[in-house]
Amino acid sequence: MEVGTVYGGYYGAKGYEGVRKEEKWADAGFAGKVAEKGAVSPKDMTLDEYKAYFDEKMNSLYTHPSQRGMNWTIDITDAAYKKMQEDPEYEKKILDALAKNKAVDFGGNIPVVAYTHIDDTYEKCYGYTQGMKENVGYSGSSSTKQADAGREKKARQKELLEEYLEKRAQAKRQQQELLDEKIAKAERERSRLAKVWSSKQQMARVSSAYESNIMTETAAGGEVK
Repeated sequence: MEVGTVYGGYYGAKGYEGVRKEEKWADAGFAGKVAEKGAVSPKDMTLDEYKAYFDEKMNSLYTHPSQRGMNWTIDITDAAYKKMQEDPEYEKKILDALAKNKAVDFGGNIPVVAYTHIDDTYEKCYGYTQGMKENVGYSGSSSTKQADAGREKKARQKELLEEYLEKRAQAKRQQQELLDEKIAKAERERSRLAKVWSSKQQMARVSSAYESNIMTETAAGGEVK
């Protein structure tokens, strides 16, 4: 599952909560200082310097207001940092994916748990969320018109769902009635055939008994009238 696909957009505005907080630099504006110097290339940095440099760029990405208050975790492996440090195109690809994720509008509901994993290949990157909760702050900032429109939309969706369920139930009832009718018809036919067979068997027994009686009388010298 790739970062930036359907699992994208799970990262809130509280800030980066990666698994390597102890490695984050205390100096603010590290990327800016590097830019001011204009002499230090990411490839020339130590790994710790590059981590601070990349994390600052990541944290500066725009975050949609609907994600305010959402807790999120980004786990970046050392191998991923090294790959981005050596490959500017890969760094750009990851930042673009994160930017897309952070710009997602969750509306009035946001995930309860959000997580993304970044590794040294894009195929090994993934993200997921679990649960949803009401985004009270974001919902409260919506206009009355938007709230009314949302309620009307939900009411219409509920109405359409009820109509669909009723039609589906009716179709099932009709199918069951047809099935019951077929079963009843088959049972009647089976009963009729059983009666015919029983009648034929009875006639065969009578005929056999009659023939047996004739043979007995003939053998005894009786007349056949």
